[in-house]
Amino acid sequence: MRIAVDATALYGRYGGVEYSLWNLLCGLHAEDSQHEYCVYIPSDGPPPASLRKFNARWRWVRLPFSGRQKLARIFWQQRTLPAQLLRDGCDILHAPTYVAPLQATVPTVLTVYDLIALSHPQFATALNRLHYGVLLPASIKRATRIIVPSQAVAREITARFPVRFPRIIELGLEPAFFATPSQEMKAGVRERYRLPERYLLFVGNFEPKKNLKNVLRALELLPDAPPLVIAGGNRAWAGHEMHSSTRTHVTGYVARADLPALYAGCSAFVFPSLAEGFGLPVLEALACGAPVVTSKAVPLPELEKAALIRNPNSPSSIADGISRILHEPGEAGRLQIAGQGYAKPYTWRRAARETLAIYRELAG
Repeated sequence: MRIAVDATALYGRYGGVEYSLWNLLCGLHAEDSQHEYCVYIPSDGPPPASLRKFNARWRWVRLPFSGRQKLARIFWQQRTLPAQLLRDGCDILHAPTYVAPLQATVPTVLTVYDLIALSHPQFATALNRLHYGVLLPASIKRATRIIVPSQAVAREITARFPVRFPRIIELGLEPAFFATPSQEMKAGVRERYRLPERYLLFVGNFEPKKNLKNVLRALELLPDAPPLVIAGGNRAWAGHEMHSSTRTHVTGYVARADLPALYAGCSAFVFPSLAEGFGLPVLEALACGAPVVTSKAVPLPELEKAALIRNPNSPSSIADGISRILHEPGEAGRLQIAGQGYAKPYTWRRAARETLAIYRELAG
């Protein structure tokens, strides 16, 4: 069987979706010694050095447009890809980033991480509202199989669309998140990003659903708390909600290799999101032993056993969670132990095995 993968999202600086796609491909390479893969990437996709780890059963097709050419990418997906699948002798297509060709010529597996562009349009850009508003519902209705990362997304899809219940395949973590960073590694990350000895941590883009505004308001209620390190977004960002440069530190983009030490070195990880399909940063923080304050919008199962769940719309509720970790004896240690145990089963090899089982189903 030859499996096609639309990996045209792999370009530039990766976010959660892009890391999830890349790590799934790595997991499939490790788990599958039988099938062939044809992976379509943009002209500015993964460099040749990154692809050398894959064996000869993996064919990488570099397309004549860059990932940043979104209209060219959409045109290719909808008009060119169906015929290309036939020319390349592919048996199934995995469309792992929300949309698939509506005239697909082979059975299609569609991954949908969330329906935020439909359910919370105020959190989506105008382009995403238009793109996903048209193509996401049509892709869901036409897909042969649908993969989602959580029970919450599966329920939302079946409530909105007349489709069979999607298959839930939870996201995973790279091995680095399960390793304990040395004191030298943590000190090196603090020095590299000019961090204080003690800090609270927020990881994510500066988009409304991440709720950074209420995190900053919570910080105002905790005058004795360590400063908040904001990892992600634009280093030059200085939103009007920032009340004092001495209480916040914006790192800009953080290298993936530095994240485990960044998580492990924080006093608390604060992520009271307003909408998530899974909540990968929360899982990363838990694996690294960071005490976590988050919200019910992060749909990880039984998360309350490993993290403090607070009302994301209430700065005082968020502040209460942070204060418990900072001031109640034993609370941080309890959460560290519980979090690492909670995260342990979440691996990309497990996700790859479950994905591979769906491919085999479609092969008959």
